[in-house]
Amino acid sequence: MKLSTLAVKRPVAMSMVIILIIIIGLVSLQGLTVDLFPELEFPIAAITVNYDGVGPEEMEQLVVSPLENMMGTISNVESINSTSRMGGALIIVQFTWGTDMNDATLQMRERIDMVRENLPADVQTPTVLKFDPRVLPIIQLAVSSSEYDITETKRMVENRIKPKLEPIEGIAAVNVEGGREEEIVIQLDAQQLQAYDLSLQKVQQLLQAENLSLPGGIVKDRDLDIPVRIVGHFESVEDIRRLPVPTNQGVIPLSAFATVEETYKQDSVLSFLNGESSVGISVQKQTDANTVAVAREVNEAVAELQETVPNMTIEPIFDQSLYINQSIRTVAINMFIGSILAGLVLYLFLRHFRSTLVVVLSIPLSIVGTFILMYFTDQTLNLLTLGGLALGIGMMVDNAIVIIENIYRYRQLGYSMRRAAMKGTSEVGPAVIAATLTTVIVFLPIVFVEGLAAQLFKPLALSVTYALLASLFTSLIVVPLLSSRLLDINDEDTLFQRGFVTLKDRYQSVLKWALERPKKVVLAVFLLLLISCAGIPFIGTEFLPHQDQSMIYLDARLSVGSSLESTVDVTKDIEKELEHIPEISHVFVTVGGAGQFQLASGSLTHRANYHLQLVPLSQRSRSDLEIADDIRERLDHIPDLSVRIQTGDSGFSGQPVSLRIQGQDVQVLETLGQQVVDLITDIDGVREPESDFTQGQEEMRIVVDRHRAAQYGLTSGQIASVVHEATEGALGTRLSRTGDEVDVRLSLNHDDLSVQELEQLQIDTPVGQRVPLHLVAEIIEDRSPHTIRRVDRIREVTVNAQLIDRDLGSVTKEIRETLADELALPAGYNIHFGGQNEQMIDAFQKLAAALALAVVLVYMIMAAQFESYFYPFIIMTAVPLTIIGVIFGLLVTFRPLNVGSLVGILVLTGIVVNNAIVFIDYVNTLRKNGMARDEALYTAGPIRLRPILMTALTTVIGLIPLMLGFGEGTEIQAPMATVIVFGLSFATLITLVFVPVMYKIFDEWSEKRRARTKET
Repeated sequence: MKLSTLAVKRPVAMSMVIILIIIIGLVSLQGLTVDLFPELEFPIAAITVNYDGVGPEEMEQLVVSPLENMMGTISNVESINSTSRMGGALIIVQFTWGTDMNDATLQMRERIDMVRENLPADVQTPTVLKFDPRVLPIIQLAVSSSEYDITETKRMVENRIKPKLEPIEGIAAVNVEGGREEEIVIQLDAQQLQAYDLSLQKVQQLLQAENLSLPGGIVKDRDLDIPVRIVGHFESVEDIRRLPVPTNQGVIPLSAFATVEETYKQDSVLSFLNGESSVGISVQKQTDANTVAVAREVNEAVAELQETVPNMTIEPIFDQSLYINQSIRTVAINMFIGSILAGLVLYLFLRHFRSTLVVVLSIPLSIVGTFILMYFTDQTLNLLTLGGLALGIGMMVDNAIVIIENIYRYRQLGYSMRRAAMKGTSEVGPAVIAATLTTVIVFLPIVFVEGLAAQLFKPLALSVTYALLASLFTSLIVVPLLSSRLLDINDEDTLFQRGFVTLKDRYQSVLKWALERPKKVVLAVFLLLLISCAGIPFIGTEFLPHQDQSMIYLDARLSVGSSLESTVDVTKDIEKELEHIPEISHVFVTVGGAGQFQLASGSLTHRANYHLQLVPLSQRSRSDLEIADDIRERLDHIPDLSVRIQTGDSGFSGQPVSLRIQGQDVQVLETLGQQVVDLITDIDGVREPESDFTQGQEEMRIVVDRHRAAQYGLTSGQIASVVHEATEGALGTRLSRTGDEVDVRLSLNHDDLSVQELEQLQIDTPVGQRVPLHLVAEIIEDRSPHTIRRVDRIREVTVNAQLIDRDLGSVTKEIRETLADELALPAGYNIHFGGQNEQMIDAFQKLAAALALAVVLVYMIMAAQFESYFYPFIIMTAVPLTIIGVIFGLLVTFRPLNVGSLVGILVLTGIVVNNAIVFIDYVNTLRKNGMARDEALYTAGPIRLRPILMTALTTVIGLIPLMLGFGEGTEIQAPMATVIVFGLSFATLITLVFVPVMYKIFDEWSEKRRARTKET
């Protein structure tokens, strides 16, 4: 303990070092990035493909299958999921954890290039997207106006609001959504076209040829090279109307057979804020930017903009920084309360303010040291790293307590402050180092764990490790330094002191009784363990605890094929019901788009996605789950409406219940999916069970007769192009004005194209003929699935459901039993449990393996410390018995076992041995000084009672605020705190009574073995 001796002998120099560390720590704190969760890296990439007008079966056959086959050749691919729907497809490629996603996405793009020539010529180039939660919007705004129409509102947003937000430091992109776009529509009279021997394609070619500005070369004049530019672009709508068109009856203006008018593009996505048309703004931050700082700058800019555009309302509908600030504030308050309670415990035991101050100062100093280590290892300040600090608050003072208690004991023996500081630290220093290493080493296995659980809890493990290492430095350097100057003794007889003396006397009696009856003690503890294990079936299981983020996502769906207008009409009925829920502060709906955290392609006009902002948790009496259930009941009466509600979703957790039914026949999958929905509907706790199979709308299939088409010189692609342009129109050209480009679209003058009109559609042939469609193709009316989903090239239907008031494990077990008893699966079909259940099982298996490895590592550390295999084994007997306190704690708090609980058990494994190490180390010291075994145990128990109780109580009481889980953002840490509080409480009793008994039993057995060895 040379450092502690140096600190006592050179106080000024060491004080300067400590001040320097504090300054560096505060600077590091300012440089730490603040975020909600650690930077998550998912091994997932997506391919989106748009192919307008093509049905799901054709998408699957022509586009998805070739892409899936090519993606399967990439290394480290774990699974390939695809969704084919009308007009688009989405392919999700999941890689093994640890894959370099930059390299993986590059390989995906290379494979797409290789297969591109095998895809239809008119399909849009597939787009590859890497799934990264860091690119999700941190702020979403809705802009509405009582004075301007929605078109002018969007123009104001793009010209005034967006340019104000984009320059803010840390912003990566500002996207404008919704609103209406101008368009110039040229409606051609089909009969007039035929009379003038024209077609839509000829008019399109003429528009493109006339709307040009081209360089004309160079003219030399007066020794100058003057560039020539031919200007022929349209300058106004009137130019388009007057466009001369050559026909079989001479040159006539375009207006002779077409109407040209300015209008708006057909809406594909509409947005509404509290029932008013609005424009959405999504703000994405740079991946390394501070979420809170960027959001603060954005909110300040929005406040300034609100003053400059008084006739427009800018409302935040989602602000990630609000929940981050609330959560961090809650955890920080819990840390502060825990520190105060720990300080109070210390004062009661030490009975002197300055002595208490020495230990309490180790908390902020340890936190400052933690910030330094976090900064230089690129950690962020988030919910989990702060949770790690909160978990470590009580443990931070453990080392300081052991050392100052030993120094205090030497002061009571008459040593001077300097001499007591050096001797007290050197005596227990090795044990303190060993105890800290055993706690730190339990986190090492998490480094080898892969998956979402590791992504979440590695930063927490690092923050706890940093805090303990910083506290070790503080206890070995700062505590001796301050004790050599401040530590006085106080022999005042207080009520607490008298109570503690009484407790010590009773403990000594219990210890004597236990050492005299070791077999009875072991039997009693074993029976208690068996009784506690009987409570395991009553403890549920879940992946992660639910988080109330004051936001509800509602996905409302009509039957497939419903128009955008009919979906908007239904949203009005929904919003009338939502008005009766007082906890909702803002209602923002997007009609025609994908839901929160979802990728999609193709037509979605039948869907409306709601962001329901709730008032803060402190201002409401109901949880978001209860409010969501209320919404379900209120919307149940609306006909033909399917509702899916999500709460507390952070973007990385799957559906609570997700059953994947796999097979080849789509109709069989549809039937099985509906049967599963019917069977699980009545299971308690299950909400919104729904199959993702949706029957498609009626469609017309145009089957090209290739032989006849070839006789006219036509191909299937040419015929498809003509049909598409006749039904959807064609982009003729673009009109440039006032810095904007407006699309000029051509269409035939029909509102609804009938089957008969489609059959008579004229198609120009390469030889100048014109033939009706029915001569080269057959039109068949049919119905197909709206979507076709495949996993690893096998078709599947997924049944998803939400949960309320029950844990995931018990519900999954009941679903398994129900399906096994009542559902007969045909040959070749199977059901796989995915979603959160799959994630939970994977995380439990990996953390259980990490826990087993942690036990081995702790034993190895203690064996090295004691230079013995014997004493570490005695100490390790306390570890499995802590399950008694863990089970009791989870039962009385009604908390299921989840990933957080397992991490808590992992932490507990390192903590419970600390006091036992100090106890056994002191017993061995007494025996080395000539004391008999039983006398050493009797002596060590009462002497180590105070530091053991102090360390246990400071850790337990420091975690109680976190265990109670009040306020935002405590849901993940609360199960960890619960396990540690109850587990450590019982472990303290084990250390004080059971460990001495085991020491005696094994020591007697060792003596008998040595005696037998001598006899032989």
